[in-house]
Amino acid sequence: MTDRAPKVLSVRRDWRVTRALDIIRQTGMTDSDATKWALTLAANILELAWKNGHETAGAIPDMRVSYKVKDRV
Repeated sequence: MTDRAPKVLSVRRDWRVTRALDIIRQTGMTDSDATKWALTLAANILELAWKNGHETAGAIPDMRVSYKVKDRV
């Protein structure tokens, strides 16, 4: 092993990134955890779309999200 410091991901923030982090941060995550979570989620979506043949490798899928309605309390 070496004594090199790990590389840090640097993202130039614009209003979209700030808005996304603000929303994810409402879960109680730190900026670092929110970034890791969002990147992992995006990578998993792309990987599944490509592996299952919904999109060709390298293409960004056209996505639609649906939610189940929870029973009212």
